[in-house]
Amino acid sequence: MGVTDYYVWREFEDRIGNEWIRWAGKPGLEIWSHVDPGVALIAQVMEIGPQDHVLDLNCGVGWLGVLAARRTAGRIVLASDHGLAVEAARRTMAMNGLEGRALLIHGDGIPGLQPGTFDVVFLNIPKGKEVAQRLVRIAAWALKPGGRLYLAGPKRGGIEGIIAYAADLFGKAPVWAYGGGYRVAVATRPPDLPLESPGEDFVEREATVRGRAWRFITRPGLFSWSALDEGTRHLIEQMEIRPQDHVLDLGCGYGIVGVIAGHEAREGRVVMVDISAAALEASRRTLSLYELPHVEVRLSDVIDGVRGERFDVVVTNPPIHQGFGVEREVAMQFVHDAPAVLRPGGRLYLVGAVVLPYRTLIERAFGNVEILFDDRHYRVYRAIHRPRRLR
Repeated sequence: MGVTDYYVWREFEDRIGNEWIRWAGKPGLEIWSHVDPGVALIAQVMEIGPQDHVLDLNCGVGWLGVLAARRTAGRIVLASDHGLAVEAARRTMAMNGLEGRALLIHGDGIPGLQPGTFDVVFLNIPKGKEVAQRLVRIAAWALKPGGRLYLAGPKRGGIEGIIAYAADLFGKAPVWAYGGGYRVAVATRPPDLPLESPGEDFVEREATVRGRAWRFITRPGLFSWSALDEGTRHLIEQMEIRPQDHVLDLGCGYGIVGVIAGHEAREGRVVMVDISAAALEASRRTLSLYELPHVEVRLSDVIDGVRGERFDVVVTNPPIHQGFGVEREVAMQFVHDAPAVLRPGGRLYLVGAVVLPYRTLIERAFGNVEILFDDRHYRVYRAIHRPRRLR
């Protein structure tokens, strides 16, 4: 099975709790082809009244949204930072006859929510202590007095520390279920807990690269959010951007690569794309620090957001981690799709860890590959798009 056959939507069906649920899944999500163990534990213990308003702050493919919709006539909101999860949840709700039943939010939910309005909040924790703690604070802000937070996650992912954090905030958060290395705790919002907004967590950083100090805006949860990673630094130093180039920054993160490309391609244009709501907002904020009207930021699942357009350059540091796991298929799709958006003679610049088989993948997709940099940790590759002529 080739990468283009694998990176597609699929349909599944399984029993969660005592109910059968159909769902849509796709590579790129941390868990998509089997039921998330944290979700399964929440399903065992959750209590939802017939008029309860329910919020899922990390909705995955929408399993808990379906279960909630079958129990309550109240409002249901499903949120995720990951654009694929939002689309998966939409498809999953429709597959179970619940199309339009839930409000879907791409992001942490703050702009679309009213404080103190939910009876139940689900939180299957994402990777990253700071991100999980922020979502716990959002849950406390969103819940009515007496409302319940169901908090789940793997022990190896730090759930015990997040449960302790929730207990400090709510007063207590007893564990109601455990199994397979996962825990579920339930915290009830006390009436006297102040209704405080979680606030902003975007921060400004600076990195010196290519002979200049560059400012950028980032936040916890984004790749290498606290400092520019060495792989991206090598990519920036090796990429050649000409004044009239049209550039695609594929998987833009917080936007530093696209901004630097925008300074080089003053007579061209730059499009920065990502699937993460946090990355898109960070890139917009990074872009706002500079006068670059020819640079834009778009939501895109790999090249879907720019399909049909053509560029002179694609630059990318492909993602290989999804949550607590590793998902190489997305990076493979990045390489496979790059020729489809490059003009003849267009250039791919890609950085990756030396242990990953990018050389073979690029050679297969382009018919050529050159290593521009190799320090035994990272390699920067360049390939030229030379369309094969049909005989």
